[in-house]
Amino acid sequence: MKTYSVKEIAEILNTNPETVRRWIRDKKLDASIESKKGGHIVYEAALQEFLRSSPKYAAIAKTSIAGAAVLSTVVVGGLVAAQKLIDLDQLKKARISTQDVVLFLRGEIQKSQDAIKSKEATIHQLQKQIEADQSQISEYQKLIDNLSREKEAAYE
Repeated sequence: MKTYSVKEIAEILNTNPETVRRWIRDKKLDASIESKKGGHIVYEAALQEFLRSSPKYAAIAKTSIAGAAVLSTVVVGGLVAAQKLIDLDQLKKARISTQDVVLFLRGEIQKSQDAIKSKEATIHQLQKQIEADQSQISEYQKLIDNLSREKEAAYE
């Protein structure tokens, strides 16, 4: 599950990291301490829960998350809509350029294409293994048939 640092949440919500720490202290935002040096970490589910209870920040997160190219989950009106497409107004308000988003998406396309190729290679390998197993079964069946014929011939 995805986690966020205090700094990342502050950037997404366009607020001060100390504000995020205050939410954690006030138990408005659930967090865990990764290490004394690493600070708090917030799981994605906890962040989504906070956003559902804070419509002001949900609206900010919607734009910031889209702009940061975390496109798989967009917070809309306090509800999470998986795989929501961002509209052009959100993209214009984002803190990164359209070109950066396009580069990110092209990278994601390449990752998906690579995953498909890998899975196709696995399928091909499995098909070869199935053919080998079927051939082995045929050989075993021939042995059984030969043994059965020899047994029948011995009784005659």
